[in-house]
Amino acid sequence: MAAGLLLLRIVVGLLFAAHGLQKLLGWFGGAGLDGTAKMFDRGGLRPGRVTAPLGGAAELAGGASIALGFLTPLGSIAVLLMMAGAVVAVHGSKGLWNTNGGSEFPTVLGSIALALTLTGPGRWSIDHLAGLQLAGWGWFAAACVITAIGTMVVLAMIRANRMREPSTRQAPPQVRDRVRDRHVA
Repeated sequence: MAAGLLLLRIVVGLLFAAHGLQKLLGWFGGAGLDGTAKMFDRGGLRPGRVTAPLGGAAELAGGASIALGFLTPLGSIAVLLMMAGAVVAVHGSKGLWNTNGGSEFPTVLGSIALALTLTGPGRWSIDHLAGLQLAGWGWFAAACVITAIGTMVVLAMIRANRMREPSTRQAPPQVRDRVRDRHVA
């Protein structure tokens, strides 16, 4: 069982850490902070210049925490928050399946992170070496509550930012063009 948890933690944790580096530094084909900030802005998570570094840091730190098995439930919560945010802001409107850009993949990754709050990182981890017993139903419940609150915050941000956007649906073409040009510049 310890070897299985180690393999799971290393693969998922390092992938998350690398994903964070894509956001923060543009490594591994990522967009870097500028590109990620623009993506967050488009998704309604404004201001992207603030939310993008937070998201990248959460993925980097959460992934490293999971891979090392160090303060594992905290890293798992960071990853779970990011995956819940990804589902709400990007993937949820596209259905379940990943082939359509849906929420399948972030749901699986979030589920792995949540499962680690129950099981803990296993015997081959820094938590175990340090004698930390950071797993169980209490951590699971905390992760669920924190993720629910975080998801509500993301939804509120998206709604508030969309309400601030000028409506172009009913405007004549000339007005739509002026509004669009103002946002592009």
